[in-house]
Amino acid sequence: MKVIVRDGSYLKGVEGVLIIGSFKNEKLPGWAKALPGGIEELISRTVKEDMFEWDSGKTLSIRGQKNSKVRTVLLVGLGEKSEWNEEKARRAGGISRTSLSSSRHKKASMLIFGSEADPAVAKAQTEGFILSGYKFDKYKTKDDSDDSVSEFTSLELINPQGKAKADLKKSVKNGAIISESVMFTRDLQVEPGNTATPSFLAAKARKIAGSSPKIRVKVFDRAKIRKLKMGALIGVSKGSVEPPKLILLEYRGASARRKPIALIGKGITFDSGGISIKPSAGMEEMKYDMSGAAAVLGVFRALAEIDVRENVVGIIPATENLPGGNALKPGDVLKTYSGKTIEVINTDAEGRLVLADAIAYAVRNYKPSAIVDLATLTGSVVVALGTHATGLISNNRELTKKLIGAGESTGERVWELPLWDEFRDQIKSDVADMKNIGGREGGTITAAALLEKFVGETPWVHLDIAGTAYINKPLPYSPKGPTGVGVRLLMEFLK
Repeated sequence: MKVIVRDGSYLKGVEGVLIIGSFKNEKLPGWAKALPGGIEELISRTVKEDMFEWDSGKTLSIRGQKNSKVRTVLLVGLGEKSEWNEEKARRAGGISRTSLSSSRHKKASMLIFGSEADPAVAKAQTEGFILSGYKFDKYKTKDDSDDSVSEFTSLELINPQGKAKADLKKSVKNGAIISESVMFTRDLQVEPGNTATPSFLAAKARKIAGSSPKIRVKVFDRAKIRKLKMGALIGVSKGSVEPPKLILLEYRGASARRKPIALIGKGITFDSGGISIKPSAGMEEMKYDMSGAAAVLGVFRALAEIDVRENVVGIIPATENLPGGNALKPGDVLKTYSGKTIEVINTDAEGRLVLADAIAYAVRNYKPSAIVDLATLTGSVVVALGTHATGLISNNRELTKKLIGAGESTGERVWELPLWDEFRDQIKSDVADMKNIGGREGGTITAAALLEKFVGETPWVHLDIAGTAYINKPLPYSPKGPTGVGVRLLMEFLK
């Protein structure tokens, strides 16, 4: 979507769809007099007649005056001014677009919400407007395609306070880039498993690297992975005819002397559970088990266009987990890249296995300043936090605080869970260095306890996105289905 930031003087020339937000119990400010075609009077009269009180999340659509170039005016309630923040702005932006689902216009003009032209607010409402328009109809015939979301192709963001300054334009531009990267991530998530194979993810990584001189890519095939003695990744891949891939992305945004931040995404492109097979009901959703990998690719797509002064490494261990004749079995012992061994109790706890090899590779070969891994790892985190927050487990207080702050800013909230010795004890094995599950109790934490054994002294955060990667009920800027969670969170964290 094309996004343009306009000066307040543009109010006189606005046409088509105009979106205006106001706080509860506040009158329209003085700039409203500059609106064309008697719009200020029309709004005041309609608000009074319809008793519209500008409550948060409420909208009111008004047909423009006869002979006016403004065909539709959408009023958006911003709620109480004392409760206003970036997430409220993001939701208001999303609700704006969904409220215009029947509009046939291609362009919308939206005034920057709030009493000031805050760049962060402008960025947030831009994100909300773009993200709420997501749909995936690639495999539908034209007659079956979903037309419930309006097909806006451009958005004009107007600063009614005056000039569209450089910081405002930059913030909005970055919001648009990041939002398009989230849409890219959602597309990867929702692709069926027969399309989104490990080779497919590798091809996407190569395309991203080809779009920016700051990004390099390497892809290791089965022979290279075996040569590296990544026994865990090879073990999980044995049941599938699809070859595994280890995808390595490198972004250079700082001096070569600066240690990189490693982002590691679980890339199980379809998870049947292997020999420990899952129930058939809902198994089709296991195409989403590569959502961590999709988020890492989305971040690098954004990094190709946004200058971030960090060195960043992306690592994606990609494979299917299927019950073939050569498949991993319960009771097998795997020797990982680090040399540590893992007893496999349940082959459906495969994500932590492939992440173990990827984390160990990052530590040995990149010596990162920090590691953040993302994975749809456990059903336990959904029981604990629902779809409202991502589970966070870490060995570093400062890193945890930064990610919590990024979550509050972006609306991709995270919630810290403890990692105590009692949880570490649950994964002790009688025949290997550890076992891959520690029982039903504290399943999210015991999964992280296994990953911890491969990070050494490196500051590390594990993000369990099993509850937030895809949703069954729509949110103001996230329709039902894939959310692209992690892209906005990590871009804010890197900033």
